[in-house]
Amino acid sequence: MAETSRGPKVIRPARTLSRLRFKAILVAGVLALLLVARAFADEGHAHDGGAALSGGGPILWGLLSLGGVVLGLVATRVLLLRQAVPAAAAGPRESYLAAVRQFSPNAKLFLAYSILAELGTGIWSVMFNLYLLRAGFDITFVGTFWFINMLCHGAAALPAGVIADRFGRRRSFFIATGLAVVAQGSLLFTQAPIAILALAGIAGFGEAFHGVTGAPFMMENSEPRERVHLFSLNSAFLQFSRFAGSFAGGYLPLFWAVVIGLPDVDPQAARWALVTGLPLVLVALVPLAFMREKPVELAHTFKELLNFPKMASFRSVMQLTLLSVMTGTAFGLTVRFFNIFFQDAHGATDGQIGATLALASIAGAIAVFISPLLAQRWGKVRSILFTQAASVPLLMVMALVPSYSVVTAIFLVRGAVYSMAQPLRNQLTMELVTAKERGTTAGFTHASFDLGGSFGAGMAGLLIAGGGFATAFTAAAVLILIPAFLYFTFFEKREARVRELPSPGAPVVAGR
Repeated sequence: MAETSRGPKVIRPARTLSRLRFKAILVAGVLALLLVARAFADEGHAHDGGAALSGGGPILWGLLSLGGVVLGLVATRVLLLRQAVPAAAAGPRESYLAAVRQFSPNAKLFLAYSILAELGTGIWSVMFNLYLLRAGFDITFVGTFWFINMLCHGAAALPAGVIADRFGRRRSFFIATGLAVVAQGSLLFTQAPIAILALAGIAGFGEAFHGVTGAPFMMENSEPRERVHLFSLNSAFLQFSRFAGSFAGGYLPLFWAVVIGLPDVDPQAARWALVTGLPLVLVALVPLAFMREKPVELAHTFKELLNFPKMASFRSVMQLTLLSVMTGTAFGLTVRFFNIFFQDAHGATDGQIGATLALASIAGAIAVFISPLLAQRWGKVRSILFTQAASVPLLMVMALVPSYSVVTAIFLVRGAVYSMAQPLRNQLTMELVTAKERGTTAGFTHASFDLGGSFGAGMAGLLIAGGGFATAFTAAAVLILIPAFLYFTFFEKREARVRELPSPGAPVVAGR
């Protein structure tokens, strides 16, 4: 009998899948043709004193590339939804909006904090390295600064995690932020190298409390079924916040140059642009003032936490620590120096650098909305493997392409792909340990990440000065690829055994 419009709906997965694949291939093909066309258009003009950049072409190309990234992510999302198991077998799937409505007040306030937290940080990510260079310091000093900053950040992360497990999370944000803002503001008004490096260490110490308390707090103020949405939304909101900060950071020097009557490349203009970002860091604390921490089981004594080998999750923590060391080293080799890469290798202006980093934040923010679908389709561990591995060739190609426009497009795609793994790594880390050890675990992983990052940043200055950006990016690519496979080796089987109890503060099954 022929199917009528009123009869039962007939699902044709093969036909639907073919159509979606065709659309995805079409989008990818158009984007590839645009990339090639622009590459030929820019050929021979990438280093002509910036003439190819003066018209803002790379920014327009970045917007076009962002549109391509968004189309690709939408196609991926639709494809994953079509490939997902039937709703009857998988259970009801909540939309992001429905999930947010059910978040606890604390979780909503934390997301409000997230949307504000990176405004000041985004300004600093664009301008601080360039400020140091314009103030007369060389790239090796920039590497030394980040070496000291991340070294102290890493050294303080474990004590910060232990303190959070003993006394709770929220007050750590206030203490840490105040300390970091005072140190950052002070280092902008001294030219003494020793003083700048000392204040870099103090700022790093204050910043350590942020990273080790956020993930445990989200874990403790959410239900198991909503955590994948909460972690993804937190990552997305941080990226949106960074977008606004990065975009502003690229143009604030021009604003201050007009105000104080100096060239926009003068270090004074860069300094006041950075000063503008400091109050924004304090504004982000307002939502935290209204939080009431949900009671969870905390450690009774420091001795209980400091006996690390007897931790219930010791094996998992040590494996996560190893992975964080390598990932942090890759971060130090690359992310801390992207703004210098765009300026030195491609002659980009402050505005173009700010716009590029801002667009990358938007691409990353949109990409993390794919994370829950990846976790449904492949699981968190396999999704981490696929996304981190896929970002590696893109990073290596960036150092070889002479066209700033094409580099911008590759940079956006790389950031989007890599961002998908971030909320999955955070959630997996919290699931593998018991509730009372989450802060300590975050302390271990952040300490190892920042200690690795300090080494990477210190090495990056030497590698870039001696062998160019390609050397540093290649080393980072290796240090991204190895942890991707180790995540699979360590946790693929263990992920299937993790069982969360209804209470978000209850212990979960942890590997020993």
